[in-house]
Amino acid sequence: MKGVIAMGALLACTVVAGTAGGASQPRVLVIGDSISTAVYWYANATEIVQKNLDVTWQVAVCRRLVGVSCFEAGTAPPTLLAVVDEMPTVPPTVVVEVGYNDLEGTFPAAVDKTMSTLVAKGAEHVLWLTLREARDPYPELNDDLRAAVRRWPQLQLVDWNAASAGHNSWFQSDGVHLTYQGGIGLAHVMHGSLTDLLDPLHVVHNGLVLRPGRIVDTSLRASGGTAPYRWRVARGRPPRGVHLLLSGRVLGRPSRTSHGTFEVQVTDADGDVAYGSVQVSPS
Repeated sequence: MKGVIAMGALLACTVVAGTAGGASQPRVLVIGDSISTAVYWYANATEIVQKNLDVTWQVAVCRRLVGVSCFEAGTAPPTLLAVVDEMPTVPPTVVVEVGYNDLEGTFPAAVDKTMSTLVAKGAEHVLWLTLREARDPYPELNDDLRAAVRRWPQLQLVDWNAASAGHNSWFQSDGVHLTYQGGIGLAHVMHGSLTDLLDPLHVVHNGLVLRPGRIVDTSLRASGGTAPYRWRVARGRPPRGVHLLLSGRVLGRPSRTSHGTFEVQVTDADGDVAYGSVQVSPS
């Protein structure tokens, strides 16, 4: 979209990055407009999205879904539809961050055309970021996206509007385009939504049971999501004499009168969380 973009040289043409990752990693296509440049233009942000994934990028300022994109520096980039039409196939997973430049009256039809084309090209999951509701018509366009979910089982919304709420430092003066910090935030939201789909975070239950009066020194385990993990007590509390460290290490000696369970929470590098429980039992 046209507006405040102050992070580097303006790009008004399609930007295609080489893929990152290995052949054994899940393939992902990211298609974005100027909002995504805050991720694409900075190595730290792109590395977050690309961790454990084989990502192809298609990012361009002023991109629209269909029709003709808006002009920036005298050039209109290919629309999302034009980009996809040129590809023989698309990966099973596609991330879409486009919509700010589209017209309110034609947006629902443009979303349907986008979805039908992506699905025909092989997309099984389309993760579409909601728009930041800084002004009209973005709230209305988000309503259109929510309605589209009912028509397209392959479509899943990633609520960027909610995830970015309260993070004023992430945004430039227009409330939509991103600062460097916002690009990092968007990268984590993108990657978190992908890992939640492809390799969700969960606590590995390894049968840990604390025995009153017995010394314990072990570690809780998690799988999926994005390391490093951080642990904390989510509900209840460990028995007297036992401590849960941020690393997941559990150590100490439960008092002889200990019993019951307490809930633990693990948080990964993208901010996703999962829960598990630890039992204290004399038998």
